[in-house]
Amino acid sequence: MGILNVTPDSFSDGGDFSRTDKAIIHAKEMIEAGVDIIDIGGQSTRPGYTEIPQEEELNRVLPIVKELRKITDLPISVDTYFPEVAEAVIEAGATIINDIKGLDQPGMGEVVAHYDIPVILMHSRYRNEAVDVVTDLQNFFEEKIKLCQQLGIKPENISFDPGVGFHKSVAENELMIASPEKFRFEDYPLLYGVSRKRTIAQLTGETNPKERDFGSIAASLYVLNKGVEIVRVHNVKGMRDALSVWQKLKGLQ
Repeated sequence: MGILNVTPDSFSDGGDFSRTDKAIIHAKEMIEAGVDIIDIGGQSTRPGYTEIPQEEELNRVLPIVKELRKITDLPISVDTYFPEVAEAVIEAGATIINDIKGLDQPGMGEVVAHYDIPVILMHSRYRNEAVDVVTDLQNFFEEKIKLCQQLGIKPENISFDPGVGFHKSVAENELMIASPEKFRFEDYPLLYGVSRKRTIAQLTGETNPKERDFGSIAASLYVLNKGVEIVRVHNVKGMRDALSVWQKLKGLQ
């Protein structure tokens, strides 16, 4: 999954692709590099972010979805927790909703169910400190499966993202990357988004987010080797090349 931030204030590439023309150029570069899913984000979720209104988020992402759908049949994911935004982008051709609030926003579950569309449910809540991080996330996943069952969301449309970096300690983030199998709920697919995050900085010492790609690719490759189905990355070519080499060498064993 290739990240296409169309925000002026993203922590890693803020402003680089906030114009539609620049965003489409970057999307074409990702397609050329072999991206499988393009994930469009119109709202920064960096630490301490200020939420923008849904109208502004929609104004950022909707033109990108429309233009992308003209040039590619690849799956288009939109990173949103606003049901009105989700409905509009689905109507425009988006095929996946990537919800960092995991259907906590009223009405989002009903939109996903109505359109019968895949959804990625992230854990971004404040941690329940009464239990360890594994138990906390397993409880969250179980809660969300029950909600999806009530809403009629099909099991095959559900994936989980444990939310590396969201209200978790350094040790908890490192555990999530080191042992993704502990954060799998039943047999639902997992998405991991570690690209350029502060956890990578803590592991490498690199303070510049744009210089964290090597560490990000290493961490993403590691979790793929541990069974994670989807990795969300900024550097699609680097990730694709690393994965290709790893798969070819593994096949020679």
